[in-house]
Amino acid sequence: MTTGEMLTWTNRLKEIRSIQNTELRDARLANMMTDLESAYNIPMLQDESYNAKHPFVMQLYRTVSAERTF
Repeated sequence: MTTGEMLTWTNRLKEIRSIQNTELRDARLANMMTDLESAYNIPMLQDESYNAKHPFVMQLYRTVSAERTF
């Protein structure tokens, strides 16, 4: 992930965090996670090798996931 890509993803996350409607915010966060999975080929199951090779991608992915409400 380049610095420019990280900035774009981070700005998107900041925008989503500002949404007051919980259902809409969670839906947007889920869409962002799907987009990250597609853009960076994040495996469906935990893959320590992938995680080690892509620490910034995985940190962002975990951050987005943690923002969701259940």
